[in-house]
Amino acid sequence: MDKRSKTIYVAGPMRGYDNWNYDAFNKYSEALRSKGWIVINPAELDSEYARNETRRNEGIPSDPHSFDPNVNYHHQEFLREVLMRDLSCIAKDCGAIYMLDNWENSKGAKAEWALAKALGLEIFYQIPLPKNENDEN
Repeated sequence: MDKRSKTIYVAGPMRGYDNWNYDAFNKYSEALRSKGWIVINPAELDSEYARNETRRNEGIPSDPHSFDPNVNYHHQEFLREVLMRDLSCIAKDCGAIYMLDNWENSKGAKAEWALAKALGLEIFYQIPLPKNENDEN
């Protein structure tokens, strides 16, 4: 078994979610790692990217609720750069992709899914866990 077959990319919505939905990305990345997967988590990649001082000064969006690549040039350039990075990771390194809930409402996640489908990667979908008596409604 090669390294690619053990590597999974986590895809899902970010724009418009509090903290870019990083909590969900990190939660499911840790769960996948505990099952033996090598995980590529775009939330982790974004955190590394944002730590670069030059990037911070180039207008990288900090608010997921105001991110709008349709009207903001810097947001469009940022989106192009991270999508290129993420799609490249999927194509070069992954044998599988894990789709978080509501992925179908994300333009980026739909592009990632389409690439995974075209390459014949295994595709896994987040499923809701059964509720128990301690869960809030």
